[in-house]
Amino acid sequence: MGKMDGIPAVSLVPPAGKDTRGGATRTRGRRMRYLVLGCLVLLSGGLWAWWSWLRPAPPLAEGEEFFDNQAPLPEAEAFLRLLLDHQPVEALEKCLARYQREVRHGMTATLIKRERIYGQPPPPQEPVQEVIDLAVRGDVPDETGQTHIQVRMVWREGARPVLGSPVRGVLYVEEQGGGKDKILTYRPQALLRPEHYIALNDLSARSSSRYCLRDAGLYRGMLRTYTAWKQRQQAGRLQVRYLATEAVDFLEGRVCHILERSCPEPEVDPFEIGGTPNIRPEDQPADVGVVRVRIYLDAERWLQIGSELYRADGHLLASYYFRDINLQPVFAPDDFTPQGLKRRVADLVK
Repeated sequence: MGKMDGIPAVSLVPPAGKDTRGGATRTRGRRMRYLVLGCLVLLSGGLWAWWSWLRPAPPLAEGEEFFDNQAPLPEAEAFLRLLLDHQPVEALEKCLARYQREVRHGMTATLIKRERIYGQPPPPQEPVQEVIDLAVRGDVPDETGQTHIQVRMVWREGARPVLGSPVRGVLYVEEQGGGKDKILTYRPQALLRPEHYIALNDLSARSSSRYCLRDAGLYRGMLRTYTAWKQRQQAGRLQVRYLATEAVDFLEGRVCHILERSCPEPEVDPFEIGGTPNIRPEDQPADVGVVRVRIYLDAERWLQIGSELYRADGHLLASYYFRDINLQPVFAPDDFTPQGLKRRVADLVK
């Protein structure tokens, strides 16, 4: 063909003997490879989501409970002498025994906590302060040695967001036991599924708190300390020193016995009492483990009302302070129900 207006004419007819079907076949082959690759990506993503979030949670460890032998409790001076004579485990036994005898109907408090979870946020950034309205009952074993734990938490400040909306309240009611009961999470601002149930110790629960919700409250906080320190004592590795007895401003001026435990190397706490260390394969113990623990025992009521955990680099790993403690609360019939949780959230979160 010739030229048209000085522009070479382009033939639309393939040269004789050349087959264009090969190019089309190659194009279809590439498309098929892309499609297969995309399916594999989606499948792997789905498997990862299932493994991370939807897979069954591991069985919850059943930690050893403390049983009161009904021995007479010491006077205040004798209790202090246990601490001065380097017998903190025995002192904690007295704390647990006294709680079991005096606190039978639960407790309420304002919990102030700051914690790094799986090393996040990394220093020098400090953890967000959470201010939580806490109510607990049924955590003291009954005559048969069984617990019927009920926990309600409502966030006044520092609520952690999930899918763009903060979790303002959680509720746990122990009915079946053995870790079979689930946590109700409540996000009132969520457009979809404001109420959602999660397992006690699945990844979402472990990613939201250093410790299991079942172990919240004063009694099980002391039980955790007692269990860990008793294990270290039996292994000949317990190093605790008495620091002072003094009024502590950030604990409402309560006079406290202050103790500090040192760890030879970073230790990673279990998520639940009696469980295994809560660490991921990629974590470094120095970042997620504790080397120094300071506790504050209320000198009048023998309650562990403050705890501070420190990393190997000296940065705070976590702190927990209990204020506005009420050991004789009167609960409404629906306080530990979804309706009661929603009402409490509405009352506190404006």
